Amino acid sequence: MIRIATLAPLDPTDTVALVKSLRATFGLGTEHVGDLRLPRGGAKDGSWDAIALLGAAGPVLAVADDKVLFIAGAPLTLAAGPLGDPPCWGFAQYGGGRAIISLANLPERGVTEASIESWRRRLAREAVHVVGHLWDLHHCYDARCAMHPSWSPHLGPTPDSSLCTFCREKSERKIRLAKT
Repeated sequence: MIRIATLAPLDPTDTVALVKSLRATFGLGTEHVGDLRLPRGGAKDGSWDAIALLGAAGPVLAVADDKVLFIAGAPLTLAAGPLGDPPCWGFAQYGGGRAIISLANLPERGVTEASIESWRRRLAREAVHVVGHLWDLHHCYDARCAMHPSWSPHLGPTPDSSLCTFCREKSERKIRLAKT
């Protein structure tokens, strides 16, 4: 089961579309468990360390094999590496149970049907990406795959939220092994 908890306001129709996308991609039950309050403790500029926010996000009722996805509105950051500050669209406990994405890096939602649909596709793509990391999926070289890095210059303006054949088969194998 994939459980989604929002830490930022999200239109109910966007939540329904996200639930459907995750269910279709992973073949698992997916539900929105509710809205949680953003904990205190972010940086002065309103951003959050992704790892700290994932740890501070409220408890979500889940069983051992469940995956929990938090959706935040605040920009996320990660510790600087040898090449400087990495881009941070989200963060997942690789092979673990909790992940978080930020709405801050997504393009404007807009008001037209086309812009809303484009925004929903991008939201679904980012959610599939971090949930894929929860199922031990690595980044993929195929720019059409949702596991392709979000910061890649090869990522199109309206990326698809589906997995390539290799990543889909690997995730299905992991999900079959994890079922209790």
